[in-house]
Amino acid sequence: MSADGTPATTKMFFREAIIKSLREEMRSNPRVIILGQDVGSFGGSYREFDGLFVEFGPERVRDTPVAEAAAVGVGAGAAAAGYRPLVSITYMDFTMLGFDPLINYAAKLRYKTGGLLSAPLVVKTTAGALGQGVAHSQCIEAWLMSVPGLKVVAPSTPADAYGLMKAALRSEGPVVYIDHKRLFPVPGEVPVAETVIPFGKAIIRRSGTDLTIATHGFMARVALEAAQKLEESGLSCEVIDLRSLAPLDVETVAGSVKRTGLLLTIEEGQLTCGVGVEVAARVTERIGYHPSARVGALPAPVSSNPVLEAACIPDAARVMSAARALVNERRPIEIR
Repeated sequence: MSADGTPATTKMFFREAIIKSLREEMRSNPRVIILGQDVGSFGGSYREFDGLFVEFGPERVRDTPVAEAAAVGVGAGAAAAGYRPLVSITYMDFTMLGFDPLINYAAKLRYKTGGLLSAPLVVKTTAGALGQGVAHSQCIEAWLMSVPGLKVVAPSTPADAYGLMKAALRSEGPVVYIDHKRLFPVPGEVPVAETVIPFGKAIIRRSGTDLTIATHGFMARVALEAAQKLEESGLSCEVIDLRSLAPLDVETVAGSVKRTGLLLTIEEGQLTCGVGVEVAARVTERIGYHPSARVGALPAPVSSNPVLEAACIPDAARVMSAARALVNERRPIEIR
């Protein structure tokens, strides 16, 4: 504890918070292992595994071939056998290759065996655009939200990266843990003491009275930037970071919308069958209709051209435009 009685924290980068969580869990549970491309002596494509190979060795930090389906399959089998594997998929686009073992085996195992077996597997994957083109920039978390038995989380701060990773490694079901390329160098305060953030608990990042913004991952930073600028022009936005997409904390979002009367969702993925439409539908089921708007990526592959990439994904200016339109018109709109 600090002098004022609040929990002590230390400042570190997002990627370092992941390492801290993994190191603590690996020290306390010898069945936690890491599998993936370049996770060993190289320390991960974004250095989010630095130092773990040196401490825990090749038996517990294992490099795999460029074969995502095989890596997820081995991880799912190891999980069913009693281990707690983390399988690292460098780009979220390539989780598609591991969908069969992840969805048809790991997510269904508890159901197929009447609870006798489970697959405590974590698939850690990196989403989002950062100049790497059409096959390395996608955000497909909405696909995964619809899979029964699969948990999906997406931290936006170092503290949440730490706490959600600990929860994922202790979970009894398969978890997809989604980080974002642009978040790895982001600094923030992380608890010194071991702290687990439970799934299904959104957090209000900024209080407001005129409009609720619900989002996750890197888009939480975009939402906060937009909210700050909108405040200067007299529009008060409440920003909710979902953190957990499956399970989804509808209560926190619905409570906010009930206060503000308006809902704006932001995601870097596609709007069609996206996170935003699911959030809006569940809020409507809970508290009735309220005007809403969605901001998402353009319906096009993300280009590696920096100008086209920037045009494709949401930024603060587009969020501000959608927020103003929603407040002024108080009707459903769609901003791509």
